[in-house]
Amino acid sequence: MDRSTAVWIRPIRRCGTTQGNAVITVRTSSGWPSAGRPLCRTRRARVKPTGPLRIVFAALGVTVTVALAPTASAAPAAPTAPPAHAAAAAACTGEYHGDARLGPKRLPKQWQAPVGPLLKNWNRTGGLSDAAYLKKYWEGPADGGGWKYPPNDGFAEKNGTIDKEPTKLRKGQRLDRFGSEYGGFLAPAGDSYAKRALPPQNLNTRDATAPCDYRVYKVAKPFWVWQGSIAPWFEQPGGGQQIKLDAVFLDPGEGQRLNVKWLLDRGYLAPAAQ
Repeated sequence: MDRSTAVWIRPIRRCGTTQGNAVITVRTSSGWPSAGRPLCRTRRARVKPTGPLRIVFAALGVTVTVALAPTASAAPAAPTAPPAHAAAAAACTGEYHGDARLGPKRLPKQWQAPVGPLLKNWNRTGGLSDAAYLKKYWEGPADGGGWKYPPNDGFAEKNGTIDKEPTKLRKGQRLDRFGSEYGGFLAPAGDSYAKRALPPQNLNTRDATAPCDYRVYKVAKPFWVWQGSIAPWFEQPGGGQQIKLDAVFLDPGEGQRLNVKWLLDRGYLAPAAQ
């Protein structure tokens, strides 16, 4: 036996529900201990070998110590799961092909509400290459240009007439929006992203509290808007419904801009659970 040799004794008892193992740590005259293993109790005891084992140890000139480990405690608590919005935020981050205009690199899965189900059947560039898509729908330099939006504020045409009409929103209606609170467009909550005919960039998370830049609201006080069907654009089919704010119906006052934030500040809209 060399200096690093350890002698192990088979399990000798049970400690609660945990099997206890007595480990003999062999120490040679030069003081090199072997590795031990945790056991059931926290005290150390000198063991006097007997019988053949005593003869073997005596011949080797070693001392024997039995180490007993503490009783097993309750299993550690499972790690706390991250908030749901954190997972969603991670899914709407990054830049697709290194270009923020093309939307987030990581999209939510279709089962990851609230945004995932809305992306069903959505094709980011509608089958066009990145370059062809940006050439068709982006105007100006990459870092200072903007999207070419459709005519008629995005409303579809039917029989040569813009498909929109004055509509009174009722208290309790749920509306949503992909974008900040400084915009003037909303939609009845739940339309798919493809039906909204929006550019992929609108999915980028800009605020961790609003993953995928998606926000849901509830009408707190009735007010009038334009509402109608959405024209195809951005290589998307459109066909959903959109709501456009207009100072003709609701005057924000001199120097004020009518947008979602104005409606929130004045109690016309309230944030709603997603």
